Order: sequence, then C-alpha cells, then structure tokens
Amino acid sequence: MRRLDVEELIQGKGKYVDDLKFKGYYGVFVRSPYPHANIKSLDFTDIGKKGGLVLTGKDMTIGETEEVEREGSSLGQSPLALKKVRYMGEPIAMVLSDDPYKAMDLAELAQVDFEELPPVNDIDEALEGRSLVFEELGSNIVGSKTFEYGNMPSGGREVSLDLYWSRSSGNPIEPFGVVAYPETWGIRLLANMQAPNFLASEISRALNIKVVAEPLRQGGSFGAKFSLLNYAVITAFASWKFKVPVKWIETRTEHLMASNSSGPERKFKARATFLADGTVTGLDMRVWEDVGAATSGGQAFKPTGILAGPYAIRNIRYEVNLVATNKNPPGAFRGAGTPPHTWALERLMDAIADELDVEREEVRRRNLIKSFPYEAPYAFYDSGNPSQLLNLALSRNDIFSLREKGYGVGIACSTDPSTPSGQEEILLSVRNGKVVIGVGYGPEGQGNEHTAMRLVSNLLGVPVDRVAVETIDSTKLTSSFGPGGSRMAVFMAGAVKGATEELVRKVRTKLERELGEEVTYSNGTFRTKNGMEVPLTKVEEEVKYTFTLQGKSRFNAYPFACDLSVVKVDETTGLVKPVKHVVYIDPGTPVDEDLVREQVIGGTYIGISLALYESYVYKEGKLLSLSLSDYNIPTAAEIPEIEVNIVPTPSPYTPMGAKGIGEIPVGVAAAAVTSAVEDALKRKVNRIPITPEDVTSD
Repeated sequence: MRRLDVEELIQGKGKYVDDLKFKGYYGVFVRSPYPHANIKSLDFTDIGKKGGLVLTGKDMTIGETEEVEREGSSLGQSPLALKKVRYMGEPIAMVLSDDPYKAMDLAELAQVDFEELPPVNDIDEALEGRSLVFEELGSNIVGSKTFEYGNMPSGGREVSLDLYWSRSSGNPIEPFGVVAYPETWGIRLLANMQAPNFLASEISRALNIKVVAEPLRQGGSFGAKFSLLNYAVITAFASWKFKVPVKWIETRTEHLMASNSSGPERKFKARATFLADGTVTGLDMRVWEDVGAATSGGQAFKPTGILAGPYAIRNIRYEVNLVATNKNPPGAFRGAGTPPHTWALERLMDAIADELDVEREEVRRRNLIKSFPYEAPYAFYDSGNPSQLLNLALSRNDIFSLREKGYGVGIACSTDPSTPSGQEEILLSVRNGKVVIGVGYGPEGQGNEHTAMRLVSNLLGVPVDRVAVETIDSTKLTSSFGPGGSRMAVFMAGAVKGATEELVRKVRTKLERELGEEVTYSNGTFRTKNGMEVPLTKVEEEVKYTFTLQGKSRFNAYPFACDLSVVKVDETTGLVKPVKHVVYIDPGTPVDEDLVREQVIGGTYIGISLALYESYVYKEGKLLSLSLSDYNIPTAAEIPEIEVNIVPTPSPYTPMGAKGIGEIPVGVAAAAVTSAVEDALKRKVNRIPITPEDVTSD
C-alpha cells in the first residue's frame, strides 16, 4: 500500500525526541541494583563537588492525583524511591550535568547504603507472605474485587484448569525520551509519551505548575508510552527546580528493567460448567495478577468488557486479586490485559471439547453469540457474525489437511472491547492552498494520520496531495487523547467527518454573505448559480471539532476474529516452528483495508511471539533479561506467513460503521498457536511461552 504519512520517515526526517537540537543538562538515573532493600543512607557529596546536580525523592513534592484503576501506570507518592527500593532498576535519584557522558560518570559516584531484604519472586511467594513488598499494607494482596452475573451451576459436568500467562515487554523501537524547558509560567514538555494532552494535565496537577506538552512523533508505543508518566514528572520537576532545560533518554536496558510498561503476568484458576451437548452453562475465573512493585493495576479489570468473549454465557464469576512482587510494575501494553483472558477462555473451550471427545470447533459453534446487538450481563455488543468467521475458517481444507503430514492445527475465536467512550478533538484549517489536520497526539506508526488524510480527501473531494497533518500542543487542543484502547478508527472517523462538515458549512456561509447568492459545494469547489467557482483550498478558514461517543457501557464497538494456526513440533528437541497463520477478522467497516491488514499482522506477530518466545526471566528477584538477545524477541525469520481475511459487519453505533482492531489479534493468535501445539502433542499446554522444556517433559 502507499502510506501517506511516512514520506519523512523513509527520508530520515522523522524528528524523534533525540533528534531535536538541545542545549542544557542531561539526566542519568541512579538505580537500585537490588530487587528488594531498605535504603540506609544516601551520599551525593562527590557529585556536587564535581559540578553535578542531584534530584532525590526528598526534594520532590507530589500533589494528589486521581486514584483510578486503569490499564496504565499511575503516579505514586514519589516516583523516586525514598526509604526502600522494591524492584531492580527502581530510580533513586536523577543526576544532571551539561554533558551526557559526564552525567553518566557522575552518577557512578553516588553512595547508597542498602540493607538487602528477601525478594518476592512470583505470585506463589507473594501469597505465602514471608516477605512483604509494602509492609504498611500487611499483605502482598494489594487489591481484590469480584464480579458476579447470574448463578454458577452446581452438580453438573465441569472442567478446571490452572493456567499461567508470562510477563512480557512492549519494547517499542524507540525507548522513552523527555525534554523539559522551564518557562516563566511553568514547564514546556517535549516527550514521546502517549496521550500527551491527558498526561500533561496529570503532571500539572502533580507538580502544581502549568505544563504544556508538545506532541512528538513516537517510534512505537501501543500503550507502553503511557508509562512515561513517572519519568516525565521527574524530568519536569528537575527542570523547574534547577531552572535549566533537562533531557533524559532511556536505554534499552533501562526499558526492560524499569519502564513500568510491561505486559500482564497472570495466574488463573479457570472453571467452566457445561452440558452433554457442549453448551457452556457457567464460567468461573479466579485470577492473580502480578502487579509488581505497585499497589494498583487495571490490566486484570479490562477483561470485564469481554468476560465470556464471543460466547453467549450468562452465569459468570470473575475474581481479581492484585498481587505485589519485587518486579517492574506493568503498564498498558497492547490489549492492556485482555489477551491473557482470551487465551484462558479458549483453553477452556478446548478442554471442554476434549472432555466430551468432540471436535474443538463444535463447542465453539454451539456457544457463539448468534444474534446482534447482544446485551451480555456485563457489556453491550454492537454487531458481529462470529459464526460466519468460524465457518470460513473451517472451510480451509488446505489448512486442516496438513494434520495428515504431521503438523498441528489449532483454532481460536475471540472478540475484544474496543473504542472506550470518550472524545477526540481536531483542528481543521485551510491555509497556503492546503487542508491541514491538526491533531493533539504524537504519531505512533499505526497510520492514524494516513487515515485522517484519506478521509479528509474523500469527504471534501480534495486531492490527497493537498491535505497535510500537523501536531498541536495541549493549549490549543484540550480534548485530544489520541491512540489507546483501539479507539482511533472510530474517533478519527467521527472527528474528521464532523470537522469537514463544519468547515464546508462555515465557508459556504461566508461566501454566501460576501456574494449575496446561494452557494453549493462538491468535489472541493464552491459554486454559484452564475457559474462562479471558488476552490476550497483558496479560502483561508479553520474549525475545531470534538467528536464524542458515549454508549450503553464503557466500550462501544466489538470486533470479532477466528484464527487458524499451523505448527511443526520436534518432540526430540522441543522446538516449535510456526508454519502458517490465518486470520478471519470483522473490523466493522474498514476505513482502509490495507491499514487493517497491517494492524492485524502486527498484533498477530505479537500473539505468536508471546505464545512461543517472549518472557521476562528472573532469578532470585533479579532480572536476567537485560538486552534484546536475553529477552528472546523473535525476528521475522521465526514468524510464519500471516494471511488476513477481512469480513466486515458494520457497527450501527459508530461513524461509518468502524470498529477498533489494534488489540484483538494478540490474544486470539496466542490461543490458536497454543491449540495447535496441543493438537500436535495430544496433551494440554497450560502456560506460555511454550518452551522446549515444556514440549519434552511428560
């Protein structure tokens, strides 16, 4: 496809945060080498003697911020450790110097006296309670909540599984970066953080100073860069305190160790009750979410929007336990907690089929939602036809015949809660012969700006080369959130549609007033009955438009998917090779089919990777995955061909019928791969990633 938003990138003119000209002070963090320790004393005397500046937690005054359970990092009392460190890499102080290498050398002069404490390595150790991450809470269970709908049946047939989804890293190509400038009125912030308008307001409340964020292009995020919040607060405070510009650029090791942006780590006790014909009558899930060194975390709560997935199950119990350990806290990486839920739900479906000795697809066929809109006990599903997706997948004899050649073939179905209620504001202006779309977020690479340009071109009838996109700071666009929660297909379509209509109305009114006669508009040109023509691009004007969507429940649009996975398993070496992956997806009305395919391929890649490769590895509380080679991120050579088939079911509740599909591919891909490995091994797989040891063990 021809992307309209990448010309500067392929010419090396992307202007990422580290590309910006800078003169000022560079920040380097003093971090904890231990996962769990008391801080006995701090001594930065030698740093001061050599001209360095030091910011510690004692220097920082953090105001009250909103306490909410959300799928991302939130501010604590201090983003710099005070009396205790709770994970390896936790920042203790920021050291500043006018040279980045000098700052690194000065940071090594910090004298920190630690008293090591026993680390809490995992959920099981946390539940034992021998060592407490937060002593003041008296427990490592830092939060619990149960959601119940209907009544769980008793006395019938049931399956129960103990499942584990491992911790992973978002690993954007470009790590975190922040530049803060002190102004007379507050702080001007240039950072590659996601949702800069929203986070700027949080930083402002935390520091009690005005903060204006200028959106910057980002080298990837998908939720990870929400977690820049804590580091942005530290950098902004340092700039304000010392009255100097401050720049901090994260290293890859820092990102893996202490970005506060990892994916979820979750244990399940998953139980389903069912009838002899495969109808599922009840779903009971108890989950223990490893929130690391944190006292809250929303990733285990987002699945409340898809508790039964694509299935018509109405008796549900979902119990969440947030468990603190001595690990880097998680963030809101792609899916923000729903992929493990989809994976676990599909494990139950496969287990029921195996228990009944029927084909796995038959259990799915019997339980899929048949009629839409569908009011689940926990959410409102707008539209879909998951049975059609399943039937299309089952028609692939070319895939299922591979079993005869020794391959494992797996199948999985899913939905995902996209498009949370909210707003998106854009500024649409005509100047210098172009229609310019002003957005209040930093482009991340998903193609949202490409979509905006295509939509403006189509709706106004203006050549696409006369359309451009620019980023606008938080003083000019106050209601722009940007990507997050698979929302932009809907919110960008709504904002652009409303803005183009308002622009045409405003210019038409102006021309009619000036010309004294009726004016019509089509294909980029205003016309009078007398034959006068005025191109839109010749009339300087601007409009702001905020699109708002509020549905019956938090999420407004539900995409659906059915995946097929083909793997080859070597039971001698334990190696699993993914061979082929097929996706049937309902994205609503696709605003751009090529972009949908790009997004689905990327999300599927991640799901395959999480199933077979990626995972943080800890030993005695210390992180061993400190580089990409240690972390085991796969290359393109390890990922199979991914075939994407688009089967639209328009949403009746969104502009243009669109749905969000950025997150749905992850969990369903991981589930299909796991199912395929089970098909090859003829035994259950209850944890991912699936390692060679898992394959070779009995």
